[in-house]
Amino acid sequence: MSYFRDFIGQNEWKKRRNAAANRLYAASLGRVDQTDRGRFFEESDVFGWYLFLAEAFIDHVWNFEPTLGSRVVPVFKAIGRNLDLLLSVDGIEERVRRLVTSERRQPNGGLFELLVASAYRSSGARVNFVPEQRGLSRTYDMDVDIGSRSFAVECKRLETSQYGERERTAMRELWCHSATGFSQNEQSAFCDVHFRVPIDRVPPDYLTEKSLEWLRSNLPSLLWSDDVSYGAMGELDLDPLRDVLADHHVLASSSRMLELLWGRYVRHANYIQVSRLKLADNPRYVRACDLAVLLRWESASSEAIDAKARDITTKLSEANDQLPVGRPGVVHIGFEAVEGDGVERARHRKIIERAQAFDPKGKPLEYVYCHYFVPESPPTRRGPSTRRSSG
Repeated sequence: MSYFRDFIGQNEWKKRRNAAANRLYAASLGRVDQTDRGRFFEESDVFGWYLFLAEAFIDHVWNFEPTLGSRVVPVFKAIGRNLDLLLSVDGIEERVRRLVTSERRQPNGGLFELLVASAYRSSGARVNFVPEQRGLSRTYDMDVDIGSRSFAVECKRLETSQYGERERTAMRELWCHSATGFSQNEQSAFCDVHFRVPIDRVPPDYLTEKSLEWLRSNLPSLLWSDDVSYGAMGELDLDPLRDVLADHHVLASSSRMLELLWGRYVRHANYIQVSRLKLADNPRYVRACDLAVLLRWESASSEAIDAKARDITTKLSEANDQLPVGRPGVVHIGFEAVEGDGVERARHRKIIERAQAFDPKGKPLEYVYCHYFVPESPPTRRGPSTRRSSG
């Protein structure tokens, strides 16, 4: 981290670090614009937020956000482990300087390039970053010499789908009336719903009608299965959370709190939580809870899974266009696998099919590597983990 901070400068980093901390606590207290989707960070300085998380993980853990940190800390750890090797890469200083300044809004691509460069250096290859040519056509990222062979290498980072973000926005609207009604009636409740149709086809009052049906039944819970979804709704037991809060504070909206409310931890599940809390001295932590409304939802239709399973065709085509003619080329494409196992199975099938059918237009493209990043912050683990695989 100190390597990155040196490029920013002490005074500038102090400003960016304080801005990241202020935004984190403002979001935790609900003091950010709702149109900004309650993000814990400012989109104008995503790299500053990443570096803040990595620093907090080591030096001020009370500011660490584990769910988002699981996407960041393993990347910084991997770069740190191989820093000595990276320092021997020609052009590394110019590449890092762009990452911490002009690319601060979108740092994932630059960080991915550092990971790829360090992997080549760890294998004994000679690596140098190709200088950016402003105002001219885009070049490839790095030259890599392995033994007697030389390759042009281009890296692309595939971001999470906008389809998934639209789903989350739509679910907040579908659940809003029910959550408000339960809260006003002092009713702690849960809902577990698995949609058979894309969420944009769900009637606007669908979950509201299910909520009213349960309340009118006077039963502890409601089970249903129809053409739109199957699911359950009922009374939420707060006792497991209260038992823990009697002796400990729990991070609000963390995987630990969700586990205590839901009864078990589900990796990459989608939740919407409304609760009435008493906050600890650190307002990101909870010391008491007397009301909670929790929705867990899954968009399981084949159409939705296909839309979220973005394949590599577009990025592969862009990368191939940037490779030079008449020289062996390698493309690395990285993406986060956070939409669920069903989506990743569909993505894997697409990648295999479309990579095999890809036409490099006469360029000697020899290898295409796809790197899966699988961040996870389970409630029983002290630190974040990211499993990585490539193929």
